[in-house]
Amino acid sequence: MQELKKNIFFVPGEGNGQFPFCNGLYLAGRETRLLIDAGMGKQKILACMDQGIDGLILSHCHYDHRSFIRLLQSIPLWCHGEEAPYLQNRELFFEGMGFARSGIGWEELQMDRLSVTPVSKLLSDGDFFDLGGVTLEVIHTPGHSPGHLAFRVNGDAVLFTSDVALTSFGPFYGNDFGDVDQFITSIQRLAAMKADCTATSHAGPFFGDVSERFQAYENAIYKKDRALLKMLERPLRLEDLLNYNLLYPAYHEPAKLLRWFERVEIEKHLERLIRMGKVGTEGDFFAKV
Repeated sequence: MQELKKNIFFVPGEGNGQFPFCNGLYLAGRETRLLIDAGMGKQKILACMDQGIDGLILSHCHYDHRSFIRLLQSIPLWCHGEEAPYLQNRELFFEGMGFARSGIGWEELQMDRLSVTPVSKLLSDGDFFDLGGVTLEVIHTPGHSPGHLAFRVNGDAVLFTSDVALTSFGPFYGNDFGDVDQFITSIQRLAAMKADCTATSHAGPFFGDVSERFQAYENAIYKKDRALLKMLERPLRLEDLLNYNLLYPAYHEPAKLLRWFERVEIEKHLERLIRMGKVGTEGDFFAKV
């Protein structure tokens, strides 16, 4: 663990915190000790358990953030109210992720690995906790998922933005319950919160001003808009836009899943561009207006 500030620890995930792992945060309050997320790897989780954990917060329901929750089943679980249904019902998670219509089977996705875990406390935007020498503020940042959470720790000391990940790839919203416009709002909200240290689930920690990172992360969305508009200078169907690495630079394994994520993101960008009046439709065809 890396101590970012007194009693505030960054827990780097295995594989540099890249999928199927994530980075987490451990808060060692005098009265309450909290762990944020449970996808850092078995040894990282066990090290936190050795220090004591009174509560586990999941920033959201994705697999890489709860893959080792089986080690923590005796510890109360907290999450946002909009995320709880996906943590407590595997079929609903399967549907919300978009897998139910993807043609990718439950066994192929190894969904049987997901634990169904009762939620002990539902969190809301603005919830504030004094853990004893460490304070925690909950920030609802939807877009990546409906109940995605970020966190401010000791005011401006540490900002943990979870999967507003500030990576070069940009925001991910390739699930049915993802939302591009909500993601933009969440990015802008977090960017306005200055902090001494900013950490994310898959990058960082970063010290000092990270405004350029937030801007580049947001700009990745607009780059996808422009790529689609360029393709749509002539009328095309959705199927014509697929399998050209339009949004993903490579379809590494599991390639079938990445192609599905790209399809969902293209669908969301088309809907967004239609709302903006930049794309029109005629039958099954889409074209730049």
